[in-house]
Amino acid sequence: MKRATLFFRELSASPKLILTSLLVGLSAGASVYLGVLQRHFFSKRYLLYAILISIAVTLLVAWLRKCLLARRFAALPRGMRITALVFTVLMSLVVLANTRIQPIYYLLPDTQMKVRIPIGDVPQDQESVRLLWVETGQGTVYYENMHFEGEWERVAKNILFAPNQEVTITWQGKAGAQPEIAFRMTRYDQPVFVSWNGVEKEYNLNQPKVPNVLIETPLDIPLIYKLPFIIAFCVSCGFVIFSLLVILGTWHPQRRQKKQAGKYAWLLYMLPMTAVWGFTLLVFWPGVMSNDSMALWIQNLSGVYSDWQSALYAFGLAVLMKIWYSPALVVILQILLLSLLTAWGLKTLEDSGVPRWPLWIVSFLFALSPVNNQLIIALWRDIPYAMAMLWLTILVLKIFLSRGESLKGWGWVWLGLSGFLIAILRQNGIPVAFALLIALPVIYRKYWKQAAGSLLLCLLVFLAVKGPLYTWLNVDRTKSGQSNLILLHHIAAHLNAGTPLEPEERAYLDSFLPVDEWDYFCCYVGTISYDKDFERQAFLDSSAENRKLALDLFLRDPWVDVEHTFCSGELVWRYHNNQCYMKSIHGFNSWVPGEVSWIIPNEVGLKDDSRIPALVQPYVDMLRAFGFRDDFLVIYLRPALYLYLAVICVAALLLRHRDYKALLVIFPSLLQSAILFLVSYAPAIRYQYSIYLVGTLLLVLPFLPDTDAEKSN
Repeated sequence: MKRATLFFRELSASPKLILTSLLVGLSAGASVYLGVLQRHFFSKRYLLYAILISIAVTLLVAWLRKCLLARRFAALPRGMRITALVFTVLMSLVVLANTRIQPIYYLLPDTQMKVRIPIGDVPQDQESVRLLWVETGQGTVYYENMHFEGEWERVAKNILFAPNQEVTITWQGKAGAQPEIAFRMTRYDQPVFVSWNGVEKEYNLNQPKVPNVLIETPLDIPLIYKLPFIIAFCVSCGFVIFSLLVILGTWHPQRRQKKQAGKYAWLLYMLPMTAVWGFTLLVFWPGVMSNDSMALWIQNLSGVYSDWQSALYAFGLAVLMKIWYSPALVVILQILLLSLLTAWGLKTLEDSGVPRWPLWIVSFLFALSPVNNQLIIALWRDIPYAMAMLWLTILVLKIFLSRGESLKGWGWVWLGLSGFLIAILRQNGIPVAFALLIALPVIYRKYWKQAAGSLLLCLLVFLAVKGPLYTWLNVDRTKSGQSNLILLHHIAAHLNAGTPLEPEERAYLDSFLPVDEWDYFCCYVGTISYDKDFERQAFLDSSAENRKLALDLFLRDPWVDVEHTFCSGELVWRYHNNQCYMKSIHGFNSWVPGEVSWIIPNEVGLKDDSRIPALVQPYVDMLRAFGFRDDFLVIYLRPALYLYLAVICVAALLLRHRDYKALLVIFPSLLQSAILFLVSYAPAIRYQYSIYLVGTLLLVLPFLPDTDAEKSN
């Protein structure tokens, strides 16, 4: 009681502390109210909740600032304080970009909704149109508040319409940024015409792959209605990020006392991963083979190699195929290599003083992750690429912790080889590897010879493989024109936006597919490139013309390309509020209950052969229960979240060591993400698999103690 009295007395003596704490508290209450509690009706109870939250947060912020943050923040050098503040602002904006911005509902103008449903004959044994709900973005609209024209009946909590009639549903009221209308899907063609404020759009309920058809309509709401939420959210979220960063960046965990252990005791970290992943392989034996996997397998049988899918990876598969003609050998090697590499990374952190308990937690996180369990048993070049990225990150972390000394001995060799693997396995890996290797000799000038040796080794091996080896293998280098798909996506975005075309430009595009038939989808270029009438190969062979047209369109309206890029690349930066689905979450041929298969039909003798067939369906059901489903991942499994967690951990490492060289640890992942953001034309999770691995491992960084030298300073 005395402590509380003393705290309030000290608090009352500091008006500045009171005002800033009250600002954060009110912002937190406003954020929760506008983002979570606000409804299409006024509720005194919800308002009271928001007020109580504001009071509680105000007191908590005041205590944190006075007893914890102020002293720690003041102890940081001026440059580190500025860095912490800049990082806080940037991360707050990132989190805001992943949040659905809510306007002040009560100030919005009324919105008119109209839904027309022409219902014909309904096939026997099929249900007619069923309306599930209408959600305004601020709560569900009660059916009694909507006007129905047509025959209908209430079934449970839904509305079921009779066949052979045209139904009209109208409603007027206040709607948020993205209202939603939900229908039960139909197995027959059933059009639905949805109109908001007079703008009508047609939808088809015949979507058997989903149980419910969700029709979301973005509404243009002026910024003035959203500004209160934006300000309140940034202030409250910014304080959380700032507090977390300062606490982690100034925390000095105790160095683990080294105990006598066997030389190879660190290999025990492999056990959870090899056990769980091995079990997964037994369930889905001999491994997952998608279209891309099968294309590489057949490529090896024919001996005709293309560099678009990495000829070196294909050649490696060809060698393994001669040892054992089964994908299982490749998967077993992937399991062993990734678990060994992860265990070695955990050993590196253990040697630096991290306690064993967080290391074991990370080992089990790797083992139990649904993403790891599915991707590790798939034959995709993205898997070894992700391993190489993890290897490179661990090596850079060792360089940072040793102040460059780990470049001596064999360190520079391993660094060069990991960079080579990144550069050779994926086209976008070339700038990632070489940018880092070029930076190291400049940053670690004391060890510039070793760092330059890594760069030279990477370059020489890369040129040797791309040159003499690929020539000896007769690699077809002419099929890399698929980079034109990036241009195709941008061109389609301009067509969809109505950017003016010259007559000769329209004629050029019509030669591949009539412009009126281009089906633009910002998330995936396949809606056009895989159209049966689209002259795909002719477009891929026209690189010069495509580049010129894409550049001309960009100069006419750059904003179209900017909007398109933020949508097409959202796999990189969005972990919430995504508008795109997600490809390549798994490589299964079918996840339909009772028809699960993981190897596509083929003529090369590969087939599903589960060693524990009774567990196939329960295993899939378990994955779905944990948020791992077709074309969808829950927030805690999305790659962007792991990227941001890794960035926060590295930022804390930077503050604790007061050394900007710590940014090199996350640099490969950031550059990889930036490149994919700019050139993405398919939201494939496997492209960002390396971010899962790196992000999960770097979660241990907050437990990394300072060196003795740094403590003394």
